Amino acid sequence: MFKGEYINRSNWTIHVGLVIRECAKLMGARTFFEQHGRTDAVLKYPDKQILTFVEWEYIQADKDSVNELDKLLEKNDECYFSTFISYCQHENIDVVMEKASRIWSKASRPLIFFLITYEPQAKKCRNFLELRTYFFSKGKRKLVRRQPALPWDVEQRKFNAEKDAA
Repeated sequence: MFKGEYINRSNWTIHVGLVIRECAKLMGARTFFEQHGRTDAVLKYPDKQILTFVEWEYIQADKDSVNELDKLLEKNDECYFSTFISYCQHENIDVVMEKASRIWSKASRPLIFFLITYEPQAKKCRNFLELRTYFFSKGKRKLVRRQPALPWDVEQRKFNAEKDAA
């Protein structure tokens, strides 16, 4: 992904898959795509224990057609935690969080939810605003991290100073 470059759905899917694979390596796991009931990615340790099931969706997470959280919930007892990556328009954050809280209140294991907010632009483009990381566990949710969605929008010194003060 480069500054000013439009990311379409297929490029985004490939980019997310590559990032997931690199994260798995850092945690000593392997990544298997479209396995275990067509889950987008399954991260497994060499002893076959499942670290996480990962689903990602380009469509806004608040839409009824987005059922990835339900799919993850069905497999929740088989992994250490579940992971969901999705988008929503900035003004729909509350709707997305209510939907996720309602679904994940039934889960026995945690969920890490990466939510990228955006403002719609002309020609189906999106102006990415924030990357928000939420942690859901035992019927509660917590906003763990909030940062600009695009790396070139992060003012590193300012961002670090704000985090250090918190």
